[in-house]
Amino acid sequence: MIEFIRSLVQRLEQQISHQYVLKAFLINSNIRCIPVGLDWFCDLELLMRSQLDSRNIVFTIVSQTEPYHSSVANRLKQDIAEQIFQLEERKPIVHVTHKDIPVSGAWTIIPLLRPLINKHKNSDVRWILFIEPHTAVRCENLIKALAAADRKKEIMWIGYPLRDSEPTIIHHFKFYEELEEEGGFVYPHFASGFAMRLELIDKLINQIESGERHLEADFSIDPAFELAQLVYGEKDSPGPLLTPDLSFCVISGDSCATYPRQFDICGSPMPEDSIFFAVKTWSGFHSTRARVVKKTWGKYVTHLQFFSDKADPSLPAINTGVPNTKTGHCEKTMTILKQAVKIVENLPKVKWIVLADDDTILGIQRLREILTCYRGGYDVTVIAERYGYGYGKKISGGKGYSYPTGGGGTALSVGAAVALSSCPCSTLDQPDDMALGACAARRNITITHSPLFHQARPQDYPREVLARDRPASFHRLSAPPGRVYSTWFQRDDLAIRGTGRDEL
Repeated sequence: MIEFIRSLVQRLEQQISHQYVLKAFLINSNIRCIPVGLDWFCDLELLMRSQLDSRNIVFTIVSQTEPYHSSVANRLKQDIAEQIFQLEERKPIVHVTHKDIPVSGAWTIIPLLRPLINKHKNSDVRWILFIEPHTAVRCENLIKALAAADRKKEIMWIGYPLRDSEPTIIHHFKFYEELEEEGGFVYPHFASGFAMRLELIDKLINQIESGERHLEADFSIDPAFELAQLVYGEKDSPGPLLTPDLSFCVISGDSCATYPRQFDICGSPMPEDSIFFAVKTWSGFHSTRARVVKKTWGKYVTHLQFFSDKADPSLPAINTGVPNTKTGHCEKTMTILKQAVKIVENLPKVKWIVLADDDTILGIQRLREILTCYRGGYDVTVIAERYGYGYGKKISGGKGYSYPTGGGGTALSVGAAVALSSCPCSTLDQPDDMALGACAARRNITITHSPLFHQARPQDYPREVLARDRPASFHRLSAPPGRVYSTWFQRDDLAIRGTGRDEL
């Protein structure tokens, strides 16, 4: 053991090259050492912790199978490998989840925890870093940040802290009033990444499997928030809150360990006449919501068709033949999909069908840019903001599924629209987006998540989340109608040449 300690100190002396500097390093690192002759006798645990390097870190890229997202994840893995080799001349441990840990619902994080423990418990690994494919990582700064956290045993997980100022629908209206005096409940900004001690993950998964921790929500909406909920537990026996670490950044800076990169534009914007917009409405909204669509984003598209319970040539609206329901709208949506597929048979330029509600607010120019990275036409692609159902429940037995949240808009390649147009509804008012998701899962069609689509209003998201990139959509009209569109999308859409039409 003494020889092992001596070899570690010799390594430090070689790196620092001066005995007095070494002594200062040991003191500043809070490592307890006693000089005896030419030897140093040190606290072994702290000495080892001061030497954190890539062997103690697992980089977990939470990826998707869709070709564009898969390629972005692979580029990030290669970039991390190159950085670590330059720093340490070794290979890092990097998991691309859809390849290395292909569990159902991996994007919700919780299904990844047991496989990660099984792979890395009783190894050198001390920290698991969770990142998105579009998270930029500066490995040297990251190792410094994790080494600093590692020396403080009370710190269990770190990341950029987000807070809700009030209860919000995207977080199940959950609000922790008991934490307000301490600065509020914090959860990590997933796009910036976050890191958890392996021992915290081990403890958490054991609590889940023993029933001590309960996954309360049936729905998965914001995985970082829901993971923070699970870690915290109940106020009577709380788990550790996220420790804020501003080296996990929201914009790039010299001291950043991570930050979100903007999404690519993979070519010239998709021609707007290659997109067919199918808007679900009903007769009671023809003169209100439908007119707002036509005054805002509807001015900038060629193929705009409303689908309603009554025909209205002035919009124009087609009568679907399906009676209106207050909720769900499954039968109506599936009928719209069938009718839209029929219409685009006579529109050979159309590669995409976008399903939208009459209170969906779209940025047409941004949507055209986003679609350049995906395979349209008769390839099978479904893009939306992704929610999940049943992933975290034991009773579901791993049979949860993802679904496209319809309020923010759903972009389907023509091939995907054809494949899903025959999906059945159990009732007229079954939730349409969930029915689409369940049907897609049965047919092995993957829902591709884009965080640029939004199921809720701008005020329902932390400003840091919206700041990561230009959004493509929001949902639910606010007063006065059209303000969200004019604030977020109008300037870009004005750049669309030759398609703006003053309908009203």
